[in-house]
Amino acid sequence: MKKLLITGISGFVGGHVVRYLFSQDAGYEIHGISRSRPAWDFFLESPQDNKNVRFHKADLMDIPKIKRLIVEIQPDYILHLAAQSSVAESWNTPVDSFLNNTNIFLNILDTVRLNDFSARILSIGSSEIYGVVGEKDLPLTEERHVDPANPYAVARVAQEYLARIYAQGYGLDICSTRSFNHCGPGQSDRFVVSSIVKQFVLIAQGRQEPEVRMGNGSIVRDFLDVRDVVPAYRLLLEKGKRGEVYNICSGQGYAIKEIVSMLSEIYGIRVQILETRSQIRPMDNPRIVGSYQKIQHELGWQPGIKFEKSLRSMYEYWDKKLSEKSSGD
Repeated sequence: MKKLLITGISGFVGGHVVRYLFSQDAGYEIHGISRSRPAWDFFLESPQDNKNVRFHKADLMDIPKIKRLIVEIQPDYILHLAAQSSVAESWNTPVDSFLNNTNIFLNILDTVRLNDFSARILSIGSSEIYGVVGEKDLPLTEERHVDPANPYAVARVAQEYLARIYAQGYGLDICSTRSFNHCGPGQSDRFVVSSIVKQFVLIAQGRQEPEVRMGNGSIVRDFLDVRDVVPAYRLLLEKGKRGEVYNICSGQGYAIKEIVSMLSEIYGIRVQILETRSQIRPMDNPRIVGSYQKIQHELGWQPGIKFEKSLRSMYEYWDKKLSEKSSGD
């Protein structure tokens, strides 16, 4: 049985990856590294998959411990999800964000290099590295030059370049993604779609005034359901080309204000939008929409979940979670 090591397994995407692999009977012995044990409260039907994972509690900045674990596990595949993934947080703590996101990846790469493992590594990056682009540049393809416009994006560029250097210079088996904005049940309300959906649930439950707070409502983002993301990651782990980079996106953009309108229409809730200055970033990309033609052409992947379905499943998640919290108070 092949061994798969997932860094950052306790997070939103990590939980969905594990759920997907078990549902597909993928045949992996799954190991996970994270600073905290998975909670994964976002599977409404069967939340017990964490019992089937060999979990290793560790900080990826702890180089000696990470080296010991990787040598002990000897994984055939490494899915590197671990990251400080909030652009907003990177503006608040740029040094910590950069050092965390680059050094943890470098620790893994160098351990694999020094121990001469043949592990296949998938490095998860971000569409934020494209930076501020014009309408004529859309949809963004992998050939577009990178021009990061925030501290988080700079770290992701460094990560992608390190992957390229270790693939070309040391012969490591690595491919990379430029993943666009995710959404789906279980996502933290630190992220914009989840925050908006949560506020609608609070309003519906009579626990918030009919007002939705957000940052810049005019920016456009390409949102992809996490349950479409994880099959793409599996394909790239198993079949992606060494040294290549792939967009993972929906190919469709939505303005943040449009999401409010969609939720209002779905649930019959009329709200006022309040753009709060504290949530507006010093610099922001006005419009990001990607092309998934490369991964579709090479591996046959394409998104399948409609954005409205994503919103409904997120609403169901928050409604259940907040109702349980209220009944337990």
